[in-house]
Parts: sequence; C-alpha cells; structure tokens
Amino acid sequence: MDAEQHFATLASVWDDQAEALDASMGEHGSAARTALAAAPGERIVDIGCGPGLSAAALGAAVAPDGWIAAVDIVPQMAEAARRRLAAAGISGAAFTADAGTADLIAVAGQGRAFDAVHSRFGLMFFPAPKPAFANIFRALRPGGRLAASVWGHLADNPWMELTTATATQALGVDRAPLPEPGRPGPFSLADPDSTAALFMGAGFDRVVIEPVSAPFLFPGDGSEAAARVLSAGPLGAAFLAASDSQRADVIGAIVAALERHRGAEGITVPAASWCITARRP
Repeated sequence: MDAEQHFATLASVWDDQAEALDASMGEHGSAARTALAAAPGERIVDIGCGPGLSAAALGAAVAPDGWIAAVDIVPQMAEAARRRLAAAGISGAAFTADAGTADLIAVAGQGRAFDAVHSRFGLMFFPAPKPAFANIFRALRPGGRLAASVWGHLADNPWMELTTATATQALGVDRAPLPEPGRPGPFSLADPDSTAALFMGAGFDRVVIEPVSAPFLFPGDGSEAAARVLSAGPLGAAFLAASDSQRADVIGAIVAALERHRGAEGITVPAASWCITARRP
C-alpha cells in the first residue's frame, strides 16, 4: 500500500481525531506555522493539508483579505479540509491535487502566485522530491517564502518506534520494512544536509533547517492517545480490523511499554522533527 492509498484508507480517522492528534504533537505540529508568520492579506498554499487544521489556522492569520489554498492528493482529506475551512468562515478553498506535479497556481484558479507555502509533515512522500520541490518553487512569487515540518530520524522518535514495534508483536502481523533513505516515507527528509541540498537544487535560497525537540504527549493514562496514534499510523488498518479484545490488549501493551515516560502531564515521549524555512529569490 503506497502513501496515497494508506491515507485514503484512514482519512476518516485523521478527520475525526485531528484536534486530539494536534494536541499530542504539540510544538511539532505548530513549528512551521509559527516560522511562516503569516500576515493579513497573504495568499498561502498548504501542501498535504490533511483534514485542514493548519489551513484553518493560517486562514485566520491572513484574514480578512487573505486567501488559503489547501491541497492534498487524497480526495477524502481535501474534502475534510474544505468542510473545516467553511465551518470556520475562512476565505479559501481545498483542492485534490499532487502538489509535486500540478500547476498549483492554475489549480487554485486565481492566476496569481502565492506569497507563501506551508506544509506540516506533507513533503516526505513525494516519489521524486527534487522536481516536486522545483514545482512548489514555481508556485511562489519572487520573495515568497516556505515553511515546512518533517520528521527527524526514527531513532529520535521513540513515540513512533515503540508504538509500532509493540503493536506489530501484539497484533501478530509482519512489520513492513522502512523505506530506504531518500525513498518516500515519514523519514525520507530526516537528514538535514541532503534535505537542504534538495531545496537549494530546486532554486530556493536562505534555506534554514532547525531542530524541534519536544515531547509527544499521551495524556491521561495514555490509552486514548495510543489508540489514536495506532489508528492513524502504518498499522491503522490492521488495528481497526482487530477485535475489541485484541485492540484492548494492544493498547495495554503500548501503555506498558511507554510507562517509564510517565510524568505529571501523562506520558511524554521524546520526539524530533525539523522545521525548514526557505525563500524564492
């Protein structure tokens, strides 16, 4: 199952649990938006928009005269973003498109380049990142800027490694091998040097890649957050297809594995991402 099929299968889970997952991600989820510093009146494209939380927040920042284009390759995600933008009264629209190949200016239908590009964990899945980033570059006006979040190395993200490894054993399923470095997947842009080279090769300048080290939060007893992470992750389909008793056993095993990270706020597990900023000259 490729990334597009995976996210299409689990789109309703991401939509239903968007706010809770956002709270668990904390600074990792907001770092790119903060770095972008969207201003009133700007036109921004949100790439890999998912269910639309970031697009809605950006839309509020550029109000009243700005405009947001939320783009996702998965139709169900774009539709969820469309609903969120409408519910929040945001000026903008959501589109189904492959941001790596589509003419984003034409897709938005307004004939104008964008002031800024934002992406929260949406750039790691392009099968050909160099031409994809060049395509994104062309959607920006001269002086336009980009801010994006991508995950760091798996070894620096035990919240993901522990939940996946524990669930694989508890569910009795084979764990899919991680993609090779540079291949599409959540960690394809984990190396900052090669990632910077990709952006510079696409035409960007002022490329800065800053580490974001903040915990991933499993609040309360951790069970609800563990279920959310599993449902939305690579084992989501297998987890949701399991019986109630199997799911309970899996969640119990994960909470036990994470117990050493428990503190006053719940279970807080180390997590690492990168915040990338760049500009079109």
